[in-house]
Amino acid sequence: MPAHRVQFSPSGRSTLITEGASLLRAAELASEPMRAECGGRGACGRCLVRILDGQVPEYRVLRREAGSAEVLACLTRVHGPLTVQPLVEAQLPKLVSGDRYIGVQPLAAWAPWPLALAPLVECHGAEDLGVALDIGTTTLRLLLIRLSDGTIVGEAWAYNPQISKGADVISRIVAAEKGCLGELAAAIREAVVAMALEAAGGLDPGCIRGYVVAGNVTMIHLLLGEDPSGIRRVPSEPRALAFSPVDAQGLGWPGRADAPVYTVPGAGGWVGGDILAGAVRAGFSRAAETALYVDLGTNGEIVFGNADFALACACSAGPAFEGGGIRCGMRADRGAVDGAAIDAENGAMELSVIGGGSVRGLCGSGLIALADALFRAGWIDRCGRLTARVPVERRVEGKWGVAIALSTDQRVALWERDTASLIRAKAAVFAGIRSLVESLGAGGPGIERAYVSGNFGRYLNLPAAVGIGLLPDIPLGRYGYIDNGSLEGAALSLLSSQFFAEIAAYVTRVTYVDLSDLPGYMDEFVGASFLPHTSPDLLRMG
Repeated sequence: MPAHRVQFSPSGRSTLITEGASLLRAAELASEPMRAECGGRGACGRCLVRILDGQVPEYRVLRREAGSAEVLACLTRVHGPLTVQPLVEAQLPKLVSGDRYIGVQPLAAWAPWPLALAPLVECHGAEDLGVALDIGTTTLRLLLIRLSDGTIVGEAWAYNPQISKGADVISRIVAAEKGCLGELAAAIREAVVAMALEAAGGLDPGCIRGYVVAGNVTMIHLLLGEDPSGIRRVPSEPRALAFSPVDAQGLGWPGRADAPVYTVPGAGGWVGGDILAGAVRAGFSRAAETALYVDLGTNGEIVFGNADFALACACSAGPAFEGGGIRCGMRADRGAVDGAAIDAENGAMELSVIGGGSVRGLCGSGLIALADALFRAGWIDRCGRLTARVPVERRVEGKWGVAIALSTDQRVALWERDTASLIRAKAAVFAGIRSLVESLGAGGPGIERAYVSGNFGRYLNLPAAVGIGLLPDIPLGRYGYIDNGSLEGAALSLLSSQFFAEIAAYVTRVTYVDLSDLPGYMDEFVGASFLPHTSPDLLRMG
């Protein structure tokens, strides 16, 4: 089969690709950054490219600019030499180290009850180190901890490099089924190596005595190179929910030759160790009051319970909360809209932009705040559609429908399709919460406390989240925030074998609920698919 040269501009990267392969595959081979958050299904539009030289099938052409065809790289096959210009910024932010947690002692700062320093891994001297790691679908976070006194001495974070195979876990499972399991495993392992070295700085990474890793069930399978295909089946059947420790050396990670890698056990196919670590970090395993724990990200995972029982489920919220699937969506970075207010008297809209300056896009927290402000001002209706109240200068029309301009040049806008995506996402989460609470019957306990966790949750405008019907309408004073329950729970597990054992014991008290098995879930979802809800009284569950 013939091969053709594909060159990318302006980077100059190029590769030879076999006849009939996709442009997206050519980008991968050439190491050309290209986003494909839908996993190459042609749904996200992030792999849009312009053909500067060469021919592509006409039926794949979306439009032409100055005579040059624009196509989606994931759907367009190569049948001759091409020069291609990516049109969407695709380079993930670089690896970041920081000092946000440096100097923190997790046992003093995060323990939900008094815990003694008793590391899960061996500690023989003051130089010995351990690693707590959160493997999220979108982001990776690592803490380097001195085991002798339980102090954080380094940290690093990075975006999950598996994003190139899709923004959600289903896309990555499909990619693994298509033969990319080894590639996905290698990507995450290499990223952790880079993070550990970055966090170590001047310290010797060879002194690492062990790792504790928390992540959702899919991420743990992909890390360990285990077949994840059973997770997406009905019923969900992971290869395992708990894995025995493996050697760090086998993963290519730095540390002593016998350094073990522990993974936090999960409760079900869609509720992993990241959520269980967070729930125990919030004190659920010993709590007298009944509480709600919600981790908002690519999936919405929920735990409802106390020391005696817990119900757990996951909702397929999609990537909207992290800026994915939104026409002008982006992650919470410089230039992203993260807040909004509309003057009731003159109709002026004021936007808060991360880092100041001009508007580049809209992140998940900004999407929620903006939707709440627009709904309160009457600019969108209960279905998220634009109303006649939108000022003429703010109204945009195009091939995507109608939108509200957020930038002066109208290039950044909130489209009706975007608000529809948000409403579906928030409906999935709220329906999951109500389904768990209502499954205990009319005389069951209400929500006495609520915790929001996750990287996205850090920037969440809580009144706006309640205002659009994403979270229950209980007194705001009952809400608490845990920055990263998964990471903090992993750190506590590393430093306290008792805490790690507590998670394993609490898993036995957790009932995993598959929402597809609950006959009332779809009714709850439909009822929640409006702003704020078909029956606003149902938002109050305290």
